[in-house]
Amino acid sequence: MRTYGIYKIKEMYQTFVLGRERLLYDLLKEDGRENHLQEVRYLCDRLEISNVEQAIMSELGKNFHTVEAGDMKYTLTHPLKGTIDIGFSSHALHAACHGSRMLDLDLFVALSSVEDRYFAIMDEAGEWGWLKPVRYTSSPLEPQYVFV
Repeated sequence: MRTYGIYKIKEMYQTFVLGRERLLYDLLKEDGRENHLQEVRYLCDRLEISNVEQAIMSELGKNFHTVEAGDMKYTLTHPLKGTIDIGFSSHALHAACHGSRMLDLDLFVALSSVEDRYFAIMDEAGEWGWLKPVRYTSSPLEPQYVFV
């Protein structure tokens, strides 16, 4: 089983975070502890649960055999890939993937279709990263970050 905390970084801080992802990971893995909660609120947007639910139902729901929806919780089951359990807190989506790593990819693609500022951590494995890769382009006037 792989568990993820997925956070939406505030747009105004995204350029600051680029290149400092390890520091962001160290902060977010401590989410839930009293002294780090204020910092998480500062760097991360509150989740727009209706947008995330729409992505789950429209993007993921069509590819999974069963979708069980409860009180801000979802369980999606695919006969070959496995099961994803999804829950929410104020600033994070929590997902537990039981089965193939293709489940993780399906979840990441669905969330990336809604927003491009999601950052995921998988603390037990020490893994982290953007759900949608960030690409830098140069402009004669000012630098821009373009999302693929």
